[in-house]
Amino acid sequence: MMAQSFALLLYRNPKKVLSLFILLLVASVFPALQIRTDFNLEGFYQEEDPVVKQYSLLEEEFGRDDKVIAIGYKQDNLLSAEGIELNRQLLNQLRKLPFILDIQSLSEAEQMVNANDQLRFTPYFDSETQFDSDLRDQLASDPFLTGFLLNQEMTATAIYLDLDPEQNTYSNRNLLINQLNEIVEKFEADHELEIQISGIPYFRNLYVNMLNSEIIFYISLSSVLIISLLWYLYRSVWGVILPMIIVWATLLLTVALIHLTGGYIEIMSSTIAPILLCVGIADSIHMISKYDDARDMGLTKQESIVEMIRTLGSATFLTSLTTAIGFITLMSSTIIPMKRFGLYTATGVLIAYLVTIFFLPAALSLSKKARIFSEQKSPFYLWSTELLKRLSKVNKDLKGIILLFSFGLLILSAWFMTGLTVNGRVFDDVSEDTQVMQDQGWFSEELVPILPLEILIRTGENEGVLSIDLMRRIADTEQYLMQFPEIEKVTSGKTLLSQVHNLLNPSEAFFSVANPPLLAQYLLLLEISGADGLDDLFTFTYETIRLTAFIEDAGSARVNEIRAALDQHIVAHYPDVEVLVTGSTVLSADLVGKIVRSLMNSMGLAIGLISILMTLLFRNFRMMLIALVPNLLPLIVTGAIMALFGVDIKPSTAVIFTIAFGIAVDDSIHFLARFRVEMARGATIHHALETTLLKTGRAIIITSMILLAGFGSLISSDFVSTAMMGIMVSTTIFSALIADLFLLPALFHWLEPDLTHLNQQN
Repeated sequence: MMAQSFALLLYRNPKKVLSLFILLLVASVFPALQIRTDFNLEGFYQEEDPVVKQYSLLEEEFGRDDKVIAIGYKQDNLLSAEGIELNRQLLNQLRKLPFILDIQSLSEAEQMVNANDQLRFTPYFDSETQFDSDLRDQLASDPFLTGFLLNQEMTATAIYLDLDPEQNTYSNRNLLINQLNEIVEKFEADHELEIQISGIPYFRNLYVNMLNSEIIFYISLSSVLIISLLWYLYRSVWGVILPMIIVWATLLLTVALIHLTGGYIEIMSSTIAPILLCVGIADSIHMISKYDDARDMGLTKQESIVEMIRTLGSATFLTSLTTAIGFITLMSSTIIPMKRFGLYTATGVLIAYLVTIFFLPAALSLSKKARIFSEQKSPFYLWSTELLKRLSKVNKDLKGIILLFSFGLLILSAWFMTGLTVNGRVFDDVSEDTQVMQDQGWFSEELVPILPLEILIRTGENEGVLSIDLMRRIADTEQYLMQFPEIEKVTSGKTLLSQVHNLLNPSEAFFSVANPPLLAQYLLLLEISGADGLDDLFTFTYETIRLTAFIEDAGSARVNEIRAALDQHIVAHYPDVEVLVTGSTVLSADLVGKIVRSLMNSMGLAIGLISILMTLLFRNFRMMLIALVPNLLPLIVTGAIMALFGVDIKPSTAVIFTIAFGIAVDDSIHFLARFRVEMARGATIHHALETTLLKTGRAIIITSMILLAGFGSLISSDFVSTAMMGIMVSTTIFSALIADLFLLPALFHWLEPDLTHLNQQN
């Protein structure tokens, strides 16, 4: 009765409803255009997270480890007067860049010299420099130069831009990077050089900018594909316009809401747009199909709208609710962007429902067409009708074979899924073919990797690091770290002190004579001489010493293995001091595990909640199994395919299961809702199944085709995560379609649940 009153209200006041709808859309345009994008690793964590606290200590004591942009190039005559002059010219151009605190380059590199037992720093390169073997030996023996400013072959170099931490924002980095690209492009053209740019700040901005471009591109591409498909299937202008208005309005309202509530687009929330674009269209197709069916049965426009709302209003609400549940369970995560992703996606799904339930009846009320879809004109209508009739007979006659095959596939896929591994890389989401990844690889091959693994040794005492025993242990740790093939270079405060010792006391081994007074003397000499980088290696009171290992982007699994081994080493070697292993690399590796665990927990919670919902709806345990098994099977099959093809579980792939489950369950619910209506009309289970398959099966096929078109368009993305989402979600949707058309009816025929209460209820 309530549904009928609501439908009549919309039917009788269509202009008022549409006017309010248009007004709301217009008001949403400005906030939607203000939406910002960003990518910040610490933003993934809650402030009290121990990993963030350790990283905060690094930031407080030594500054961030992710504020350097590197510009590198290779030149055969690098160590020559012409080569150094070229480096100096590029350096002078780079000095014009804004927001730069410091610049390091080969042409301004300084060597430490002994001047009557005093330290002095003099340029390696000046007007009197002799480019001979002695110079090469001096450069090769400088631990803070080789690997950073010069490769071993002395043919490649890099210039490092140290960003001002107070100005290190996305918008400022964009200005800097745009100017940097202009300088580099002109310099490359003028001097026939190939210059590479890398560094975490550079990567983050390029990532966000690529993300922005791809969001717009794939919304456009998906829209074109969906429009083309709708036209092919329905051959009706209004059959295209009405569903597309609904999804575009949903996107606009959701983006505006994200901005108004202080949110922004990031690595996870960037997938909201393609999700809503595909999900939002399904309900409108089912409802329009029901409206057309009612019109074909001879009902008036008013009666057809009432029938559409009465029979499908609750079903579409249920599909939206179950999809929203799948996403809202992500709120249980400890990962902040995942919470936001779950909340905003669930809200977007419900917005899509509200837009559909208000806009569609009002629009239909004003429509002068007898029916919206002209599907009989499409060849799809004829062959799908024949196909569904045959499927109805096959499901009944061959239910045993279908069930045996399905459960065999379920067991086999579950066994293959055990081969899945959790692993993610810092630069995982960007294709290896992109320029930014090729540049990053160049630095790893020619110089050192740009990813730091930071170790802070905190003694808790002023001048506590002035211990020869501690220096011995640090030397052991440096050697231990270099045993890992992924680690290319290790530097520390001990490296600097050893360098000073070798200069002042070359005839005596460092550990044979070093003692606290001597170490204090070395540090005093460094302070007096104004040595650069002293603050990067020691705290002001010499309470803490820093050790940095430069590591390949080896993946979270390998980084965590190294961390575990390193933890054992630390326990054995540093029982009397506090040692923290931190840095952007650790932050990223730890984040992968946390995100995957959160997603799996949320997935389990979603399945549990939807199971309870199905049980309450049908008041029958067998119906819960019938509703869930066809939706769990596609997920397990997708997991097995991932394992077979070596696709790791990481944030970008783990979220696929949540997305796919939320989407896949929709068609099952539409099937069950129509089945419930047929049972309420007094039909037997077998007759209700046949009618449901014929009436709802076509809409299920169509919505699946639209979802495949929408998500399939993502496969060409430069973002590995986006492409993988397209592949895996499409695989799940196709598997879910097969399960809905075969397994779902076969389960009904096999279990034959007692649903007589539905007839009594209605």
